[in-house]
Amino acid sequence: MECELRIKPDKHEPKEAEIVKGTEIISVPLIPLPKPFLERQLKFRRANIRFFMTREGNHDFAVHVGYMGTVNPDGPSPINIAAKGVGLLPRHDIEELAAEIESLIEEGMAKGEKETREKRLSFLLKLYEQIELDPYSFTTIEIYAKTTWRNIMHDPRCSVLFSSYRSTSFLINGVTEVLGPDTQEYRFVTGIHDLFHLPRSGERRRFPAVYRIWAIEAYNRTPGPKAGEKIV
Repeated sequence: MECELRIKPDKHEPKEAEIVKGTEIISVPLIPLPKPFLERQLKFRRANIRFFMTREGNHDFAVHVGYMGTVNPDGPSPINIAAKGVGLLPRHDIEELAAEIESLIEEGMAKGEKETREKRLSFLLKLYEQIELDPYSFTTIEIYAKTTWRNIMHDPRCSVLFSSYRSTSFLINGVTEVLGPDTQEYRFVTGIHDLFHLPRSGERRRFPAVYRIWAIEAYNRTPGPKAGEKIV
């Protein structure tokens, strides 16, 4: 049976998520993402973009990757782990920013990847330097609609590990909202993907969905005495 996820009272000031499965409703409280987690995300996303622009400076591409665990108790392997490219959402004006991104993608496809690279990277840098980002959730694209997709349809709960050999590793437990092509979040998230990975075929790929993962718990997963310590 497929689930429905409801964010209450609304997505701007979320307090709880309701997982609806038939007549059963499970309520879970939502939390803001840990401040150290967001600070590290922003620090190295900015640094990574500057590195791509100048080939200089410190960088850490690990901030982009989360290892997402989902469950299917009825399957032969009840736990699935998948590496996912992870992004952040603006808190306001998603639709307007998505339109700007789409315009930059069209320009890039018309004029060429190298010719528009600096302009596209400058937009991404501005996003992480000037735009207020949502403190409650992060996103990823569903590309293949295989095991993770099937599991999320039956149970939206997940765990995402952000591993780093340089600093704190974080485990974020959350609930997954599935968003299709008719949503502003889908336009923004797939647009950010294509802005960096500019389509070469002259046509943008249509992904099945994007996931918006709302945080419910956070843990320190750095090897050492604080491993497993609950942050929020």
